[in-house]
Amino acid sequence: MNSFQIAHRFSVKGLGLALFFVLSISSFRSFAQEDYKPKLGFIDRAALDMTVYPGDSTADAVYLYDFADVKFHYDDKKGITMTMKCWVRIKILKESALDRASVSLRYIDQNSYEKSEEIDEISGFVYNLIDNRIVTTELDKKSITREKLSETIGVKKINLPNVKKGSVIEYTYTRTSPLGVRDAPDTWSFQTSIPVKWSEYKLVVPYILDYKITMGGYLPLSINEREQVHLNMGHSKLDGGATSYRFVLKDAPAFNKEPFITTASDYISKISFELESISIPGEITQNHSHTWEQVDETFNDAAWFGAEVRKNIFGKEVKDELLKQSKDSTEKMNRGYAFIQKSIKWDETAGLGTRGGVKKAFDNKKGSASEINLLLNSLLRELGLDSDPVLLSTRFNGRVFEHLPSVDVFNYAICRVKIGDKEYLLDASQAFAKPGMLPEHALNGMGRVIPKRGKGYFVELKPKDSKTTLEMIEADIVPDDGSVKGTYRSSLGGYDALSWREEYALAPEQTYLEAFKKEYPDWKIENVSVSNKTEDLNGVVNVKCAFALEDENASPGVFYFNPMLAGRMKENPLKAPERLYPLDLATGISSSFIGNYRLPDGYILEEAPKAEVITLPEKAGRFLFQVKQMGNVIQVNSSMVVSKLTFIPEEYDALREFFERVVQKHSQPIVIKKKAN
Repeated sequence: MNSFQIAHRFSVKGLGLALFFVLSISSFRSFAQEDYKPKLGFIDRAALDMTVYPGDSTADAVYLYDFADVKFHYDDKKGITMTMKCWVRIKILKESALDRASVSLRYIDQNSYEKSEEIDEISGFVYNLIDNRIVTTELDKKSITREKLSETIGVKKINLPNVKKGSVIEYTYTRTSPLGVRDAPDTWSFQTSIPVKWSEYKLVVPYILDYKITMGGYLPLSINEREQVHLNMGHSKLDGGATSYRFVLKDAPAFNKEPFITTASDYISKISFELESISIPGEITQNHSHTWEQVDETFNDAAWFGAEVRKNIFGKEVKDELLKQSKDSTEKMNRGYAFIQKSIKWDETAGLGTRGGVKKAFDNKKGSASEINLLLNSLLRELGLDSDPVLLSTRFNGRVFEHLPSVDVFNYAICRVKIGDKEYLLDASQAFAKPGMLPEHALNGMGRVIPKRGKGYFVELKPKDSKTTLEMIEADIVPDDGSVKGTYRSSLGGYDALSWREEYALAPEQTYLEAFKKEYPDWKIENVSVSNKTEDLNGVVNVKCAFALEDENASPGVFYFNPMLAGRMKENPLKAPERLYPLDLATGISSSFIGNYRLPDGYILEEAPKAEVITLPEKAGRFLFQVKQMGNVIQVNSSMVVSKLTFIPEEYDALREFFERVVQKHSQPIVIKKKAN
């Protein structure tokens, strides 16, 4: 094989800002920003004097400098190689960050010089302020160790010395990768779990390589430069024109996991690379770019996927029994779904394809979600239904973008069935999900249908149900001793019912009883009963009990009482004062409470919160709250509905205020007084 042929081709197309909602292609330009270039082995006094990072007082450390420089050159034995030089400088602000002094650098080690990466040129320094003077400790080469983690993965470990609260640590290293081993630069993240004062990524791409470069996230680059340069790669056929890129992001805040997101990789600002082509004059021309049609073909042709979909493994007895019980196509689908759902237990793993074939999973009565759903797809086809697998990426794996065709983005498979003009999305891996109800982890943007024939296409992964809870209390109040006694009922529907069933349906009764008592620690609870645990998955889960509670601080004649004994929103899930990222709720929310409290003769409702109706813009949500007295009964009604599933950052303030008003209303007490004679 020609030494050039082990190389993979990368193309640099253009830098796109792949936002959660919007993809925009930015031009290459440099913004007016001050530049920064520290000196290795030397530290400024201000960095050591810093005790709190000005941009984030909660940070336990901060990247002062995070730098990488990637270049390509030719090696007589390895062919075209990619070298990445990294330089990291971190300020340690709290003891909780001391573990950052221990660094592990993984690399591919296949016990062959030509097929392995190298990590070398390691150096490091630790800076401390002692007796008002800067003391520098250099990394001892004996503190660098090497381990073999597996047959193909090695790791070099660095333990920086004399690190304490207030230290600044610094280290550099170089990783060299043959293109036959690593065909694209790693994704570079400008944001991490701690703030980053300066993050810089440099890349020089020779004319023979063509990468698609994608910028994702929500923070704009501070410096974005491109220029044409000459690159000497060490071989006359490879020397020549190249494109030099420089990307800088200043003062990036720490990425904190906030409520209502998918996974961090969908939100952090990062730059990623995908090979498109390689062209060496007189030697090789290869196109590595993908179209969605090629992705479809890859999966259809794969022995571990397409071939498994086409297998007929169900005997005539199974098919005849299901067909005999089914009056129409919808009933065929439901019965086939229920058969797979009850026959195979999910092992709680994702991943595409099969490990030992779908028949093995069926025989073992246990398999991955994809194995289960490929079996479902096969069965439904055998029952004569129009059924195809759907590829998707779970919420923990990251979103699929239609403008970026890729085989690797998917990690999960479900099933699409078309009956007449209706389409159903099924996931039989969920033991307690009704047909057409996808688990929350699968509700992530778009899925790709891989049809039996014809072109694939995308379908939107939208929930048909919400998180739905209705709670009701009927109780008697005795204001003189502050006691409340009555019955509690709740009905859990949609995803709330699914969550309850997944956690408690097969557990001992005591498990839910203990959880229920923990939720209402002030109640004396008796006769807890639950109906429709699993009998009808389309129906709600009903909980009922008797309860009593007593306020030890009650005084005769006046009783302060919060009527939201259940269904109360105690805190705002959106705590950050502002947000850079969109919100993804996965499902809608519907939470209601009805309370009827009977008063003894001679008592009245003296004070109550004002009735309130709050509506989000574009009817995205609505909250109604009212307390009133009818005869000797105090009636409380609270209803909160959020029907919109995604909110852009500009809508964050309105949603945060919406939840805050709910919390405030739910916390306001009523005042019950004895009538004056």
